[in-house]
Amino acid sequence: MERRNKIAIFRAAAVLAGPVLLMSLCQVSPAQANSARTYWTGTAGTGAAVTDEDCPVVVEQERLTFDIQEFPQESYQEVSDFLAYSGTVTAEYTFYNPAEYEVNAALAFPFGRIPDYARLSDEGLYDGETGRRRLAPDGALYQVRADGETVETTLRHTLLLSGEKFKLERDLARLQDGFQNDPFYQPEMPVTHYTYMPAGVDTETYPAANAAFVLSADGSKTKVLLEQQNGGRTLEDGVRLELWVEPDEPVVVHVIGAPLERMPDWKFYENGGCENEISGTMTLVGTETETLQEFALSQYDPESGILEHDWYNAVVESMKVHEWEQGALDGSDLRLDVSRQLMRWYEYPLTIGPGERVVNTVTAPIYPSIDAGYEPPVYEYTYLLSPAQTWADFGTLEIQVNTPYEMLERKLEEFETNSSGYTKRLDGLPEGELSFRLCAERYPKSSGGYGPLAILEVILLPLLMLIMIAGPLGVPLVLLILFGLIVGIVAVYKRISHRSDKE
Repeated sequence: MERRNKIAIFRAAAVLAGPVLLMSLCQVSPAQANSARTYWTGTAGTGAAVTDEDCPVVVEQERLTFDIQEFPQESYQEVSDFLAYSGTVTAEYTFYNPAEYEVNAALAFPFGRIPDYARLSDEGLYDGETGRRRLAPDGALYQVRADGETVETTLRHTLLLSGEKFKLERDLARLQDGFQNDPFYQPEMPVTHYTYMPAGVDTETYPAANAAFVLSADGSKTKVLLEQQNGGRTLEDGVRLELWVEPDEPVVVHVIGAPLERMPDWKFYENGGCENEISGTMTLVGTETETLQEFALSQYDPESGILEHDWYNAVVESMKVHEWEQGALDGSDLRLDVSRQLMRWYEYPLTIGPGERVVNTVTAPIYPSIDAGYEPPVYEYTYLLSPAQTWADFGTLEIQVNTPYEMLERKLEEFETNSSGYTKRLDGLPEGELSFRLCAERYPKSSGGYGPLAILEVILLPLLMLIMIAGPLGVPLVLLILFGLIVGIVAVYKRISHRSDKE
């Protein structure tokens, strides 16, 4: 009996209800001028971390100063406009070396990815100087100083997948010097590319036709990546890797490490359910071999400002994250172009003599998340305090938010107001991270969003599809579920609306 994993479940749901869900979601968009996104992710600011576990240096004091005199735009067209955004955060550390010897510390200051609203397209924003699109080069906006003197920094990159939140231990471990030494993935190991060409598939009768093969390999010796994979499932004798059939489009299977004991035995199906077989052939038309390093760097741009080994390490980390059973790599999510999945760091040295103090200052842009579901929009700023846990000790934390705007939520206990904005002083490093929300008005109004009837519409149509599939016996259960959802959604919506009115 088949044990369906999440990939298979999501895939089957898309085949059965995808067009219905798409139609209903289009109908429940908030009432706004034109179709527009109502939420943009920003970038979390963060403190410096020391990469040496035995460093004796302590943080006597940290002063955080947020200068927010303007909000970013919800979208930018050109690089120059994005770089003109003036919101910054300055972290001033007073480091003390209690040891009787000089400490040469390596510091890493992570400053996240470029925010969503700085990407007009996959290629980035228009650069008037070069006449082409590129990701906004905001590195020059970052400044690092020690006792007033500029410190030379090295721009570094590590993998940070979409949806991942910063985790100190994991992300600091991903920051490695040189090509990482992994037990399996080695730069010089072979990667064999098998190119196939599908033929004889009636895609007019079966527009969702699928091709698939069952993989059963020793994952400690071999990894397999189906480049165009869009689904798969676990079977008793292996894992089935699946893809949509595109006429005249080649299919590539990448075999990393030891060769396969048995080449793929391709089968064709009517659709993504992979239940009813149809006619078709898959012919091997080419075989090429290169090293893993060459394969991982195949999408690398030497002019990107990214170190070659950082790119390689990010690709390898992505492979490790997407490992599946039987040596399979999940090709539905794994990409060799990791340019949009990179977290940026500034790495720099700091020397502190015995018994000496050094004031280290880092200034960086602060990119908030934008919630345009309110009128006026709400901007949430996040600063990660957890990297300071790498220091031997931590003294006081002073926070100053210089802004003319209204602070809606005051976490880390209540801020105090002053002539410049808001301030707070803490003894020691608090648990969790620092976040606060700003708005042009004290009481923003919800601009509509998803009301209870719209939400019900999204749920109702898939349930009707379920009734059609399950038949008469499924009707009572579906109606019971629907009734419970109606009662629950209306109750929650009333509570949220009541809370918004109070705010």
